[in-house]
Amino acid sequence: MNDTLFDTKVLDNFEQEFQQVHDDINPKIHSRIAPLIFAIKGLKQEINQVFADFIRETNKATDVMRIKDMFEAVLMEYNLREKESNKLMEAILQNDSKQIRQISQLLKEIRELQHEVNQFQRQSEVKRQRQCGIFKSNPTDFKKQNTQIIDETSIYDWVVDIDFITSINNSGWKVWLSPKMINQEIINIKALEGATVAVTGLYDKGKTFVLNSLTMSNLPSGKKVTTRGISFKHVNVDNGTKLILVDTAGTYSPVKIENELSIVDKEATETFISDLVFDLADYFLCVVNDFTSLDQRYLDRLSRNLQQSPNKTFREIIVIHNLKDVESPEILEHVWSTQVTQIYANGTLQKTKVAALNPINKQLQEKHVLWFKTPYTRHVCIVNDDCNLGKGLNPWVFSLLRYWLKAVFIPVNRSFSVLDCLLIQSRQKLVNFFRKNIKIDLQDTDDPLIKVIKTENEFHDKIQIPQGQVDMSGLITGQQDSFQPATDIIAGDQYIILMDAPGLTNDDVDIQRQNVVTLVKGNKQRPYINQGQLEKSERKYGEFTLTFKIPDIYERQWSYFGVEKGVITIKYDKDKDDI
Repeated sequence: MNDTLFDTKVLDNFEQEFQQVHDDINPKIHSRIAPLIFAIKGLKQEINQVFADFIRETNKATDVMRIKDMFEAVLMEYNLREKESNKLMEAILQNDSKQIRQISQLLKEIRELQHEVNQFQRQSEVKRQRQCGIFKSNPTDFKKQNTQIIDETSIYDWVVDIDFITSINNSGWKVWLSPKMINQEIINIKALEGATVAVTGLYDKGKTFVLNSLTMSNLPSGKKVTTRGISFKHVNVDNGTKLILVDTAGTYSPVKIENELSIVDKEATETFISDLVFDLADYFLCVVNDFTSLDQRYLDRLSRNLQQSPNKTFREIIVIHNLKDVESPEILEHVWSTQVTQIYANGTLQKTKVAALNPINKQLQEKHVLWFKTPYTRHVCIVNDDCNLGKGLNPWVFSLLRYWLKAVFIPVNRSFSVLDCLLIQSRQKLVNFFRKNIKIDLQDTDDPLIKVIKTENEFHDKIQIPQGQVDMSGLITGQQDSFQPATDIIAGDQYIILMDAPGLTNDDVDIQRQNVVTLVKGNKQRPYINQGQLEKSERKYGEFTLTFKIPDIYERQWSYFGVEKGVITIKYDKDKDDI
């Protein structure tokens, strides 16, 4: 809360002005007003003491409900004294008209004080609800301009709106261009300079906040943002380091349910977008909050893909633990220990000295930043940016991140053709995904700021998500250009699934049943260890997960499963109740 809430400056000024006009006031009026002023000042001092006690006790409290109870008690004490102050003010108003100017000013300050108290109460309640996870914004509590939806195209340079992967064959994917890009004739150049930085992670973990703090940008974030498929922003960090930011909505973003395939389509689209970003990015920053098992699985998949890719220079993932609800060093130490250092047995604590601008005194200051290193990841943490702990930690963490981005060798001066890379990589992945010869190109529209990526000729048969491409858990299980068994399905007296899996045995494949769905998981490992330069890489390796929905006329449990001569075979008998 603003410190002006706790001082008595207004009353002191009033008392001084009252003394200055003492000679012009009737002694009888003066004798009545002076005690009233003294009484009001005493009430204000009591209020200040109440709030000081509240702040002191709040700093000690760890229970949100305890803080709420204390605040209600403070508010009751304040209302009692405010009521008495109003009575005293009414008595003053009955005196000489020469005091109207001073009294009016005092009333104004009291109203402002009450407004600040009410505002503090609302903010405290919002904070409590956020911590409990029950906050829902009410548009009537904010000004109109704060409720307007932010359009990404007014902030980013490029926005490729991939709503669904299957829309490439009809409406296409819209490419939104900022007016700045048109003015700079980037459409003709089709290139941006610098290394690409992708901030990945699950939905609503604070990825855009990290990008903003890292690059001093003003990208939109929060619940008011309409996030589209993939967004690009060209920035210049520390007066010389050029970076291309790649931002996405993140995995597990909400899905609008229109039919039974909406979730499957959304999951496939998220997988496709994640694969595109993987191919485009030089650096990977993974943002997490509480480091859950789901975050660990996501990070593990990304790390494995990165280690298996022959084209990546920087193979470490920088993990940023965005502990936005942590405001005390004790809680930070506990979370850092339980969610990071105790999880990785083969990791080591590191300490690096960096300089950053102190947000309190605006002076450049050096500090040591603790971080945690594993063979494939680097872990740092940031906390609530509005608290004192955040002001003393976050700027130096982001300074360390910028140092890492500048220190690792990547051809930062190379030209990065956003459009060409998107078209080439998208076409390759669409062919692998749908197993059709799909050709796409960029098409103009009536609006010079909007282009469309779509198929050159629409297919007569509808493009659909192939069965077996999406993990039923919704988690990205691997890149679409990694090993995927070719599949045949025969439906007759038996339902037979045949999958090519050369080199695999029964021990390499796991089969599970979830109601009417059968999950087949496996891992085709490299038969060699990279000990030199990989001159050519065409064979596909990696983990795969295939899902099959078994028709109702067949038994849900398979009657046979086996791997022989590089072929996975699963057989289902007909349901006896249907015979």
